[in-house]
Amino acid sequence: MTTFLVTGCAGFIGSHIAERLLLDGKQVVGIDNFDPYYSVELKRRNIEILKKHGNFKFFEASILDDDALKKIQEIGIDAISHQAGQGGVRDSIKNPLKYINVNTVATVRLLKKFPDVKKFVLASSSSVYGEVPKERLPVREDMIPRPIAPYGLSKLHAEQWCQMFSDVYGMKTSILRYFTVYGPRQRPDEAICKFTGKILRDEPIEIYGDGEQSRDFTFVDDIVSANLSAIEKGSGILNIGGGSSITVNRLVEMLSDAIGKKPEIRHIGKQPGDVSDTLADITKAREKIGFEPATKIEDGIVKFVEWYKKVFNFS
Repeated sequence: MTTFLVTGCAGFIGSHIAERLLLDGKQVVGIDNFDPYYSVELKRRNIEILKKHGNFKFFEASILDDDALKKIQEIGIDAISHQAGQGGVRDSIKNPLKYINVNTVATVRLLKKFPDVKKFVLASSSSVYGEVPKERLPVREDMIPRPIAPYGLSKLHAEQWCQMFSDVYGMKTSILRYFTVYGPRQRPDEAICKFTGKILRDEPIEIYGDGEQSRDFTFVDDIVSANLSAIEKGSGILNIGGGSSITVNRLVEMLSDAIGKKPEIRHIGKQPGDVSDTLADITKAREKIGFEPATKIEDGIVKFVEWYKKVFNFS
């Protein structure tokens, strides 16, 4: 049986990938250290979902932990879905060294520890592109990356190490640049999650700038499908986006409609490290791995709100 290692398996995206693999009858080894960047309770809930499957083995440890990686090596890993990492653009400006260690150094250690895997898939980010003028959107993979925050830079360096291991050591790697992922189990500090909670609690929403900045929102199920396809085929760098872009103001309107409440909105200053607009050209992903986003933002928002109400006990 093929055995997959999913790093960051207690997190938002990692737990979904691990669960899909388990539902497909695969053997999954997961590793996560429950970093307290956001609710550890939410992460433990995700692990309990995975533990219901017989083919799941979990290591509570950091991907920087040599002893844990040695034990995983002994199991025998066929492919790696590397989802572990430190998220958060604004937090990276305050604590850049942590992002270097968790996002870059840890990736190098994994590449070195598992040189014989059939495929190593890296979760990267649209943040590597930095500030892209609207007239140059949608962004293609051959655009020169110019990250404007330590988070994006740490992801870019991780990408470069994957490419180095591919070129020098012959490792088969695939790099997926995610565009604003959302959906059930989302990090509480991300916009959709924060806005939903505040609308349900009748609290005012704070929007950075004028709210006309736009994002290419990608539903988590589409991210999972892209990862599974990348494990089987394709290599190099691929944009994984939702196929369209909406403003933050429009996002709030859609959340309000799905919840049935209109919030008070307060505009505050633009935050350092935030880009104005994102939109992915996914032509290459279509050609290389057959990627096609299946969930429209209108449908994804409804699914997310339903999940949020259930998990956080809103009737």
